[in-house]
Amino acid sequence: MQFIVYCRIYFRESWRTKSLVIVIWLLDLSHSALVAVALWDSIIATYGDLSKVDTIPWCIGPTIELTALITFLVQSFFAYRIYQLQKKKLTVAIPIVAVAFARLIMASITNSEMLKLKSYNTFFQRFSWIFTFGLLLSALVDIMITTFLCYFLRQNRPTFTDTRRIIDTLTFWTIQNGSMTSAAAIATLICWKTMPSNRIFLGLHFVVAKFYANSLLATLNARKHIWNGNQYTPTDNQPMPIVFLEDFELGPDSSITQQGSVSTMAHQCITGE
Repeated sequence: MQFIVYCRIYFRESWRTKSLVIVIWLLDLSHSALVAVALWDSIIATYGDLSKVDTIPWCIGPTIELTALITFLVQSFFAYRIYQLQKKKLTVAIPIVAVAFARLIMASITNSEMLKLKSYNTFFQRFSWIFTFGLLLSALVDIMITTFLCYFLRQNRPTFTDTRRIIDTLTFWTIQNGSMTSAAAIATLICWKTMPSNRIFLGLHFVVAKFYANSLLATLNARKHIWNGNQYTPTDNQPMPIVFLEDFELGPDSSITQQGSVSTMAHQCITGE
């Protein structure tokens, strides 16, 4: 749904952003297909066969790899937002991308070992630390992104009342989205370390990819509301949370004013330009 909304509203956007959205959508679609195959192999095809309980289906490893790839792309997108807010300095963006890439490497190793071992118990005994380290890195990146986004937004908080409301709204949704994704990673980690045999950690891990994909698409789809001067509060019933404003060209009827719309200073604070 969010992909369709994006295509209808922002179809004239640059190919760079459109390519990112298409890639995320295709990866998420592939992820959903692999999850469906994993459920079939684990629950339907082997129903009643207790000898297959410990067997890792072939699609579990690639599903974990796709989750990490979606996570890396979305976290890199927000790292680029921080890069813009920081006036195009790389002191914060590079460490974020580096840690996110390390998490992707951990997922690649997990995928490879699961395909080789094909046993949950064996993988847990030999390579539990790799999966654990990957989840910790994912949560760490989310915390870093949320912290720095909020810091730079508040640092550039102007004195105009309307603009301050926009910045406050962006800060609120940044904390909300960052808390959601990091909480999912931490919950997956806790279940993995305490209950590795009941596969609850996999159910939570499957959801993590959806959180990240929706976080990116909701961020992009909400831009026009912000640009038109709509100011939301935490109590508003908005189906697509606002995290960040992306720069895009205005038409002849979309001029910016400081009364009833987003001011030029707000645009500079939010985009980093």
